[in-house]
Amino acid sequence: MKRRSTIFRIFGLTAVLIAASAGLAQAQTQSQVYVLESSAPSVKVGRAYGSSDKIDIPAGTSIRIVMPSGKTQTIRGPYSGLVADLAKGEKPNAGVIAWLKNLLQTGGSTEKTPGAARSARPPEIAASFSWTVVPATVDSTFCVEKGAKLQLDRGAWTNAGRIAIVDAAGSQQGEATWTAGSKTAAWPTNVALRTDTTYSLLVPERPQRRVTLRVLDSLPGDDDVLTALEARGCRHQFEALVKEKMAAAKSKDS
Repeated sequence: MKRRSTIFRIFGLTAVLIAASAGLAQAQTQSQVYVLESSAPSVKVGRAYGSSDKIDIPAGTSIRIVMPSGKTQTIRGPYSGLVADLAKGEKPNAGVIAWLKNLLQTGGSTEKTPGAARSARPPEIAASFSWTVVPATVDSTFCVEKGAKLQLDRGAWTNAGRIAIVDAAGSQQGEATWTAGSKTAAWPTNVALRTDTTYSLLVPERPQRRVTLRVLDSLPGDDDVLTALEARGCRHQFEALVKEKMAAAKSKDS
């Protein structure tokens, strides 16, 4: 009986140690910061820095990082210190960090798009972020400002001439036309923009696409854009913004 009790205590201690290790690993991950932009030679765009890492920013240079909270912050040199000091008091935003990690590890593109394939590394081609230009070629959730005038981007569908938009209830439908040489077409005025409403995008001889709109009363400040997009499930714009910022920073560095 005594031996069985000892075994149970050993198992219990092992479970506690495993849980503690997992908790420590999670805490370390959540305390990381991610570099969106950098003019500091030793701080690389796209890199994650842990709490025990030191960051050096010479005078005349700066970096922009995603904090554990999901907000972005610009730090101007001269600065030298640990990431732990920068992230002190930050409440982790697990959703933003998970999206960011997936994007950096896989290149993103989790939404449906014709011929899409995951790459091992983020693509170097600059993406285009917008609050008003909705991609017609992917299924997405898209954040827009109340009263915005939307445009539909036909992307790789270069031969597409028109697109029909139908709301989920089928109560409203309209049609937009891409003119010769134009990538975008105006959202039809007879289809109202309603938050949390899904619209079918119908192009002849093309796969049907669906876009769900999240209508914001006002746009978030620059440092709060990623948290606002993640909170509303607008992943396409989240990934486009991160790719755009990193591509621009890498272009300046080359």
